[in-house]
Amino acid sequence: MPIVKFINENINIQVEKGTILLDAIREAKLKIETPCNGMGFCGKCKVIAGGQLSEPSDRERKIIDEKKSERLSCMAIILGDVEVELIEKERVLKTINKGFSINVPIDSPIKIRKLPEINEDSYVPYVDYLGYDFNSVELYRKITILEERNSREIWGVVFEDTLLDISSHKKNILGIAIDIGTTGISYYLMDLSSGEIIEKLSSLNPQTQYGGDVLTRITYCMENPTGAVKLQELIVDEINNSIKNLTGTPYNIDDIYHIIIAANTTMLHLLLGINPSSLAKAPYRSVFLSPKALKARDISIEVNDEAILSLIPSASSYVGGDIVSGIMASDFKNNEEAVFIDIGTNGEMAVIKNGKIISTSTAAGPALEGMNIECGCRAQRGAIETFDIDEEFNISYTTIGDEKPIGICGSGLIDIAGAMVKRNILLKSGRWNKNLDFKLENRLVDKKFYITEDIYISQKDIRQIQLAKGAIAAGVILMLEEIGLKIEEIAKVYIAGAFGYHVDPYNIKKIGLIPKGFRGEISFLGNTSLEGARLALINKECFEEIYNIRKNIEVLELSLKENFQDIFVSQLNF
Repeated sequence: MPIVKFINENINIQVEKGTILLDAIREAKLKIETPCNGMGFCGKCKVIAGGQLSEPSDRERKIIDEKKSERLSCMAIILGDVEVELIEKERVLKTINKGFSINVPIDSPIKIRKLPEINEDSYVPYVDYLGYDFNSVELYRKITILEERNSREIWGVVFEDTLLDISSHKKNILGIAIDIGTTGISYYLMDLSSGEIIEKLSSLNPQTQYGGDVLTRITYCMENPTGAVKLQELIVDEINNSIKNLTGTPYNIDDIYHIIIAANTTMLHLLLGINPSSLAKAPYRSVFLSPKALKARDISIEVNDEAILSLIPSASSYVGGDIVSGIMASDFKNNEEAVFIDIGTNGEMAVIKNGKIISTSTAAGPALEGMNIECGCRAQRGAIETFDIDEEFNISYTTIGDEKPIGICGSGLIDIAGAMVKRNILLKSGRWNKNLDFKLENRLVDKKFYITEDIYISQKDIRQIQLAKGAIAAGVILMLEEIGLKIEEIAKVYIAGAFGYHVDPYNIKKIGLIPKGFRGEISFLGNTSLEGARLALINKECFEEIYNIRKNIEVLELSLKENFQDIFVSQLNF
């Protein structure tokens, strides 16, 4: 059997002849991102490889540099012994773990209560006159210890009518708000008594190893019987590692009693290890939308054994808890006529008119997050995040961390497209203008516009941007049509998501991500999904409000709109 040697990791494994190199990498338990789920067109699974491999196909040759011994691991077939060097990539993701939210009083659903003393003269069990429900053997043991020690001071941690913990001292009560995005995960460690954010953290969603968007991950689960379990293990391990990093030395994970998670419907299914295949087949039915309180231990999250796991409810199979959370956090319901867009792979959005909210989602794809772009990358150190071309055709840009540029992230793509349309480098159709200023003409080579010597944006990339912005704009138009508004009547558009606050609103309008005719204000809100989870942790009215919002949202299914395709095509031009 062929031997695959991973040089830097000093790992050797044996595989069957004919094994795809990507499968060998996964078998060795090494991490590699495959946004296209091994379809051979994103180019993100490049490795340096030598030995007995199949010849590169014409398709692969368009992506790899054969002089550097590059191969696409998803397309190279092992025919004999092989040596592989994984290309190191920055794994620190710059995810926006802050956002706009309303101010609320501190009144958490989880509370610390002083409990009555144990009546030593009564035959009635202590648990029977506490007035709380619980079904934990461990709590019975703790009460036994309190009785043996004749404890005079007893404190309980309660959630609604349920006793979660009991002790002889007043404990810290902590909670964690989590936003699970298709690309990244953001966390807040919260003090539930004071409402204070103790610590913040962001990490890459490890499920990107099996696809850059929800559909490729659903496909992986459809093709692999244990796929959902595998993806669940990845996300739970990541959450557990992040919880350890959040708490550090000063805090105890045993003091974490509530976790609230906001995510799209597919991510929530995968979190629970539930196969999401039904979301991709008519009638696109989810297994659940609004689960009640779960126990964190049921999915092996390592916190207090009695900790509550709350999932912010989804409105439909493709309108997830992340936008429900954002609508609550931004106080969107108190607008008269406004649009809310959570820019991401799923393109979730909502419109409000006189208190009525209609929401939908559209397959924007991962292009606006830097994926499916030839020199695209996550929002990581060295990613081009802002870009401009002045009137003299001088190019300027900034990178995350002021590092040497390594690629282009989502905000950089919007700026690049906007600047190129503004300076007539890109025509309305999305094609390159062949009559460029002399300062720029040498930058356009083989339908690729070079920003640096090795980072460029191609005609194919421009098409991906057009498809993404066209899908979002079409979704907005159809929502407005459904609720009886025109884009000219919208006073405000709220934009949430990972773009943060530095994207130029001019470029958002210039590329047509918001339909032509909009004359109102654009407000960038940041990560409202995470903010909504935070508010639900510290205020029980907000916790209850997310369920009311979910019930009151009217979902528009774009797949049922006969004119969707026509409107989508009409929005492709810049």
